Amino acid sequence: MKKEDINISAFRHFTPIQVRYIDIDLQGHVNNAIFLSYIEQGRVVYLNTLFPDNDFKKQGLIIARTEIDYFEPIFLSDEILCGTRVSEFGNKSFVFENILIDKNKQLKCFAKSVMVCFDYIENSTILVPDDWKLKIKSFEERR
Repeated sequence: MKKEDINISAFRHFTPIQVRYIDIDLQGHVNNAIFLSYIEQGRVVYLNTLFPDNDFKKQGLIIARTEIDYFEPIFLSDEILCGTRVSEFGNKSFVFENILIDKNKQLKCFAKSVMVCFDYIENSTILVPDDWKLKIKSFEERR
């Protein structure tokens, strides 16, 4: 995805991210692999915000795919926010989009993750629960 094609205002949910000293590599910026942890944190907070009563150890998600476009480095002193939204639904999966931005709304990366709904008791994939779809769509469509 091109940086100029990303609409920051399309993201309604933001999670503050604490950049830790351990996240910094020899080049003095956050290691690219750590971006995945920041994005994961954004997804977890998003889901816990929308579904505080769901037991994700029973009815949860598995990650099937993630892709990241890196635009700018993140440094220890940066104040970072992770934007999270659901952009589309499949039968058993949905797509999270995430952005990392600094306090000046400088875009650091864009990520897209496919999450598959999973029943951990039956150890099998399941359809996206209708109540999840409704709640997510309602949240994402509010302006």
